[in-house]
Amino acid sequence: MPTEHDVVARVHSLTVTRLRIWVSQGLIKPADETARSYSETDIARADLICTLEDELGFDEEDVPVLLNLIDQIHGLRSELRGLLEVLDELPSDMRSTVRMRIENRRRG
Repeated sequence: MPTEHDVVARVHSLTVTRLRIWVSQGLIKPADETARSYSETDIARADLICTLEDELGFDEEDVPVLLNLIDQIHGLRSELRGLLEVLDELPSDMRSTVRMRIENRRRG
């Protein structure tokens, strides 16, 4: 697993100090905190935080709120994927009924 130095090398404008601050704030949760090893998801999140702050100009105080919203969106997408998988397993007539009821709700 990548170390904190690997993460810093891969993420533009990231420093070890900055990464450690984010870890202490809970914005990034290393795969193994004692070994300071990180997953690919951690690296992507660090890159996202740098982009939000450095390129898009968001304040440090705003980043936790944005990350929370992004995490919620990812969670909802995962739940919807699971729902679609379950719906695909239903018999054809039941799937048609579900689709019809969804369309009726959309129309009001």
